[in-house]
Amino acid sequence: MATDLEKNQLIEELGVYFENNKILPPLAARIFAMLILTDQEGISFDDFVEGLFASKSSISTNLQLLQATGRIIYFTKPGDRKRYFKISPNDIFEQLDKKIEQWETEKEMHLKVYKFKKNLLKINSNSQEDMPGLHYTKTYAKLAEYFIENLNQLKENLKITVNSNSK
Repeated sequence: MATDLEKNQLIEELGVYFENNKILPPLAARIFAMLILTDQEGISFDDFVEGLFASKSSISTNLQLLQATGRIIYFTKPGDRKRYFKISPNDIFEQLDKKIEQWETEKEMHLKVYKFKKNLLKINSNSQEDMPGLHYTKTYAKLAEYFIENLNQLKENLKITVNSNSK
């Protein structure tokens, strides 16, 4: 059974990761981490204040940010005036789309560099056979294509899983 200390350490570790990789402010990153680690259907505003030792205004501001960016949603429970927050069901698909778009850009940039360097070789026929970085750019573009294909397959597999779980 996970202890509160272990949970808090993991919230912190995930929070740092989300700060650096998802470009979230520190508190928003920890709120998101807390949502990932919960075993409940959602987390109330008061639970965030208590669990993250942050002011109500700071929690409120960061919850609004996460909602505005579509990362989280809120819901209410019948007979309960509290709002509960959870990760948006579409969040994983939006994050995968962003990663695919990043890899598409990487691939296109490397293909442009490769084409440019190949043209330089044609123009400067007296230059070396394999211009520095030429092989690397072509290999990187192939690697990017591999990642894109795998991310698209992951996305399709997740859609199947989500659809089968919602039945």
